[in-house]
Amino acid sequence: MIVAVDFGLKRFGMARSDDSETWAFPHKTLEGNDLETKLIIELKKLGPRVIVLGLPRNMDGTEGEMAAAVRSLGQRLEDVGFSVDFWDERLTSRLVSRQDPRSLKKAIKDKGKVDLMSAVLILQEYINARRRTNEPQ
Repeated sequence: MIVAVDFGLKRFGMARSDDSETWAFPHKTLEGNDLETKLIIELKKLGPRVIVLGLPRNMDGTEGEMAAAVRSLGQRLEDVGFSVDFWDERLTSRLVSRQDPRSLKKAIKDKGKVDLMSAVLILQEYINARRRTNEPQ
């Protein structure tokens, strides 16, 4: 199983794959204080083979402060024994909001849903890319 995390300062959206690592599904949104500890506890329960962290890059591909925070989280997860990979998450929140014209209005009320669905999109893109590169040429 693969788990993806959409990193935020106030909440983390989490998605998980099915056992065949073909499809991504919403898992949960973590909110409140000490998000990293909550995340580690949840990841230990799930036991993923790999954790994919959405990496927020600028539109020109450079990395800013949020990307540095995500990389720092990735290092902490590796330090406690998890395998971590990063995935470019540019525009995922916007793509999620465009899936349903009403979702942008809903997102203002429930930002956790956007984080959750962003994690699903990150994970499904990651899975799809892996499948494309593993297919015989």
